[in-house]
Amino acid sequence: MVPVARRLLFRNRGGLIVTVAGVAATVSLLLFLFAVHAGVKDGATRYVRTTGVDIWIAQKGSDNIIKSSSFLPASLADEVSTIDGVAQASPLVRIISKADVRGRLSSTLFLFGFDPETKLGAPKDIALKQGEIVLDESFARKYELGVGDTLTIQRRPFRIAALSQGTNALLSQFGFVRFDDGAAILGIDGIASFILVRTRGDRGDVARRIREALPNVAVHESDDFTRYHDEELDSGVLPVFFALAAFGAAVGGLIVALMLYSSALERRDDYATLKALGAGQRYLLRLVLRQSLFVTVLGCILGVVFMFAITPLLLRAIPTLVLLYLPRHALIFPVALAIGALAAIAPLRVLRRIYPGEVFRG
Repeated sequence: MVPVARRLLFRNRGGLIVTVAGVAATVSLLLFLFAVHAGVKDGATRYVRTTGVDIWIAQKGSDNIIKSSSFLPASLADEVSTIDGVAQASPLVRIISKADVRGRLSSTLFLFGFDPETKLGAPKDIALKQGEIVLDESFARKYELGVGDTLTIQRRPFRIAALSQGTNALLSQFGFVRFDDGAAILGIDGIASFILVRTRGDRGDVARRIREALPNVAVHESDDFTRYHDEELDSGVLPVFFALAAFGAAVGGLIVALMLYSSALERRDDYATLKALGAGQRYLLRLVLRQSLFVTVLGCILGVVFMFAITPLLLRAIPTLVLLYLPRHALIFPVALAIGALAAIAPLRVLRRIYPGEVFRG
């Protein structure tokens, strides 16, 4: 009985290869989608998480730097700095613009102008001179720029003083300039997008005092501000990624199910032989389940190998692409095995209609 069972598994090598390739492609697609989502989320929020700001003050109704507008008087920073527990308060201006790189308009840049004295909001501890910019490294790779090169923003030349990491939101990248340069690009003096605060003592108490002193602005502690960014990205992007992932998983399961179903139809004689040798319906179900899990596991392994092999090529071909693989992405594999197990249901009806006497036909 065992040789017949092995023959059932390996006889149709063409179908086996196609099915494994289909599962591998599905797993690769799922890994790619989740890695892109994680990369975009990290690139869009790392600046907020790591910039060292304790409290973000914004216009009412504004709770993130990506998808909401905020306009405040820059002088508000001086008023905030007098509140008990405030160590530093500085204005930050945000401008959405394109750059002129060698006569060619770039993709969108999110520019942040920070106070060069306090350096609150700066991506790194660097003393920028007027006319200098810190540019996201993936943006620089895309346009073949490096430290010392020059680009033009709103007809103002900027020399690249340094490159930043973790400032790539995929559809746009971040750049950082001095506050006075940011105001010149914006074309309006005395306007800030946010007031950044560094505190002494308990951050929550300081935030409460700022709210009491300035009831007409939004005051966000850094943890809350980061969470708002996560929620904003998840509400806009995550449903799309999950829909694509669910569609891909369904296609992968359908491929395995069709393979098992066609295998049962093509090899009725082998299944009839097994039944003639005393194999029951449960044994045949276990056999089909083993086939399904075998191709699923093999497809998962090949999918992972393929994805990690092609990742450097993708990043080289698309410099602004962000791929971040996380431990939780390993959940794809038990899900794939569960789908493979469900696919084993497909040939059950065919197996029930196979009779031992069929082996004596002809």
